Amino acid sequence: MRLIDTHTHLNFPDFKKDLEEVIKRAKENHIFHVIVVGIDVNTNKRALKLYQLYPDFITPAIGFHPHETKKIKDEDYKFLESCIEKICAIGETGLDWVKEYSPKEVQIEHFLKHLELAKKYRKPVILHLRGDSFFWQEALRILKDYSDLKLLFHCYTSDKFIASKILDIGGFISIPGIITFERAESLKEAVKFIPIERLMLETDSPFLAPHPMRGKRNEPAFLIYIAQKIAEIKNMDLEKVAEKTTENAIEFFNLKI
Repeated sequence: MRLIDTHTHLNFPDFKKDLEEVIKRAKENHIFHVIVVGIDVNTNKRALKLYQLYPDFITPAIGFHPHETKKIKDEDYKFLESCIEKICAIGETGLDWVKEYSPKEVQIEHFLKHLELAKKYRKPVILHLRGDSFFWQEALRILKDYSDLKLLFHCYTSDKFIASKILDIGGFISIPGIITFERAESLKEAVKFIPIERLMLETDSPFLAPHPMRGKRNEPAFLIYIAQKIAEIKNMDLEKVAEKTTENAIEFFNLKI
């Protein structure tokens, strides 16, 4: 069995002291590749550095999280463009109207910049989108103009209705450890509805550790619990869930592994 963790932050300080052990545990738990995602200048550079150190295990994606958009400078985009051949995707980028750390209009401005870069360089996009039902209307309205791009809706926690709208524009959906939480009923209904051909798996480590690891630092090794829960919800064999989600990730990110 082979699994790909499509969204990790091994470039965060949380993993500075024991990264080698984290990678070893991941491999022992069927994780043969991870996408390390940047959110700001420092973590983008760290993602690229980790790719140099572990090219067979790590592929980087870089971009600017909506929380960071009020800090971005023109030279930051120049750096992103200079690294475009080394990355598998642009992101994470998007809009966060739950924790509005950057003004909405600034978030939208930079979201569009990321989308235009992805269009220019024909790169997939990793999307961070959080908000209420009105927010989703606005986000999907923007993305309809970019439905020719490969769009991955990272850390999906919404419902079946929003999932159907994402599928309508050709998007892929990545499921985090929240799927293992007892009260995540609407997400479980969404996962049951979403075709396996449009699903991927992620830990979003160090955040959102799945049951039975809740309260601990999340890490790629815990992805197995997410795969098991999806297999249970969709009444599928675990090996089949692993096979299909891995195929989806390899094709989506154009991974040469």
